[in-house]
Amino acid sequence: PPITPTAEESREYSTIMNEINTYRDEMTLKFIFGTESLDNFDNYVKTIENMGLARALEIQNLAMDRYNNR
Repeated sequence: PPITPTAEESREYSTIMNEINTYRDEMTLKFIFGTESLDNFDNYVKTIENMGLARALEIQNLAMDRYNNR
């Protein structure tokens, strides 16, 4: 559904996801080309979690809750 976070949530979400998406894209290429070992995949996941993934999901869930409570 077309959920809408608040302006503040939207800014925070964009900041978090821009960083995560950039890191994801860089690491995907490294994994594909073999410049990064797949043995480091768990560290990759932890890094994304440490970049604020839980907060990004929380923002999306808050917006979804507001949508459902209309």
